[in-house]
Amino acid sequence: MPPKQSKTDSRAVTLLFKKHKTTVLLMLQPHEPLGFTKERLLGALKSREVTEINGDIVPDDSDDVEFGEPIDRADLEKGWKRLKSQNESVTLMEAGLQNGHSVAFRFHKSTEGKNGGVDMDLDGEDPGWDVVMPTYNDEPQEE
Repeated sequence: MPPKQSKTDSRAVTLLFKKHKTTVLLMLQPHEPLGFTKERLLGALKSREVTEINGDIVPDDSDDVEFGEPIDRADLEKGWKRLKSQNESVTLMEAGLQNGHSVAFRFHKSTEGKNGGVDMDLDGEDPGWDVVMPTYNDEPQEE
């Protein structure tokens, strides 16, 4: 009798979603649209009863979530920029997200409107991503 096949697609990608000191690890299919990914992220936060992250209230609507990508994937300390495509129907693969990638996320403030009424990337300037990268200090701090 042949072994049972796993229902998990072997092409699944694991992404690390980061905001402040919170990291949410999600296993997703590369053909899933960004809109569904945002819903999964909010679902994961709510399942752990996370209602706010560093003072930012977790929204109920996935339209209030925005993703960012590293300026340099080899050095996340260099900062983040808005993910090129915020189109809800673009897939993870089309957005260039691959296994092991880190993705910053932030929430739109209620004053911004849900249909992108305020451009969050004015004049090409990054409005800021609240991501704190963990560090390991080998030596104790000197006082």
